[in-house]
Amino acid sequence: MSKKETTPLYKKVIDDLKSMMDKGEFKKGDLLPSENELCKTYNTTRVTIRQALSDLTNMGYITRRHGKGSIVSEPKKGLGILSLHGVTAGVGDQTLITSILQKPVQQSWPSGFPYEISQEEQEAGCMFFTRLRIINDKPVLFEETYITNRNLPGFLALDLENRSLFKTLNDQYQVEIKEGEQQIWAIHGNKNISKLLDIKTNHPIVHMKRRLQTNVPELNIYSFVYCNTQEYFLQDYF
Repeated sequence: MSKKETTPLYKKVIDDLKSMMDKGEFKKGDLLPSENELCKTYNTTRVTIRQALSDLTNMGYITRRHGKGSIVSEPKKGLGILSLHGVTAGVGDQTLITSILQKPVQQSWPSGFPYEISQEEQEAGCMFFTRLRIINDKPVLFEETYITNRNLPGFLALDLENRSLFKTLNDQYQVEIKEGEQQIWAIHGNKNISKLLDIKTNHPIVHMKRRLQTNVPELNIYSFVYCNTQEYFLQDYF
């Protein structure tokens, strides 16, 4: 059976409408066909069409106004940073610059660390650094990273500027991400975070805490990410 035959109809509606907007057949400010018209075009129900329009709204392609319909907006671009493949793999063909703000340093785990640290990790300590990820000349992600200081000789001397952390760990130490957990909130950025992301203080941002387990026992990666989603939305595929 082909992939096309197994694709849910609402996704086909999304793909078709996105394609027409990307090609300029529907421009910013244009009204999309009504729900009734789309039902007839795709020979389907309102439930299917509304699911497609809801997803397009979440992607930033359209806004929906009661009594008027679906209006084409300036679409945002997706960042696939929710997966365990990392930011570098999630930005696609967009231009990514990784700036190291705090170079890696060896230290003890900070007091009040939000994750439970094993006795082995406590004794090993951690390596801490911060990065600012700039996409298409706009600061989008600020990330604080803690890595268990275990079986990573020479890590502090590595140049991580414009390099993928996960690929570096794999190439240099054969460390691979096996599984993880992440928690996500919407918060108001404080003065320092807002300045780094070039947004107004207290503007809403996405905050994510991640704990990633590797193939090396008691070697974990912890990251605290602050994301400006004014021009991007977060996405992943399952």
